[in-house]
Amino acid sequence: MSTDAAPATAGHGRLSQELRAFIVGLEGQDCTVGDLVDRIGDRGFGLLLMVLALPAALPLPAPGYATPFGILMILLGGQMLVGRQVPWLPDRFRSRSVRYKLLAFSLDKGAGLLRLVEFLVRPRLSGLARNRAFLAAIAVIIIAMACSMTLPIPLTNTAPSFVIFVLAAGILEEDGLALAAGLVLAPVAAGISIAALYFVVTQGVEAVETQLKPMIKGGLGLD
Repeated sequence: MSTDAAPATAGHGRLSQELRAFIVGLEGQDCTVGDLVDRIGDRGFGLLLMVLALPAALPLPAPGYATPFGILMILLGGQMLVGRQVPWLPDRFRSRSVRYKLLAFSLDKGAGLLRLVEFLVRPRLSGLARNRAFLAAIAVIIIAMACSMTLPIPLTNTAPSFVIFVLAAGILEEDGLALAAGLVLAPVAAGISIAALYFVVTQGVEAVETQLKPMIKGGLGLD
């Protein structure tokens, strides 16, 4: 099995251009998950995971996609874990529809996030980014974060999706430092998800909105 599980990367600073070119190429038409894989799958897992993670990584309400996208990313993470370099999905998942409006909306609202990634992420510590054992650990984190995304509970989507987005950018650009940052952020996202699950089990979904969210915003100084 090859130790170079990460694909060749694109030049730094072109993530938004690549995503925009892909969405413009849809010409306003909805596509399927299979279309996503066929159009960008040759770039490996990085760009595909970024496209799937971006909508839920934005702190904006857009229900209906976190769970199916989370399941897809579990499958992709599993393939990364065993060292597969080209994404593959069974027909039942390839046929699922992805709305053009969702992709265009995510790109528009995520423009600032993409610019930040373009500024911060670049090929660094590429040996680490290509290390098979390290990438296996990254795959485990992606699977764990994607599992959180599948939960129909507030606060279990955005932070895990953001972690996957950061990791995907690191994979795409072979940036070992970005991958390490994703590993650092993962426990924070996991803690938020576990807290949300605890509040739901002990006090109900309303407690997440009325108690946990204000606690997190207060801790971040966002009141």
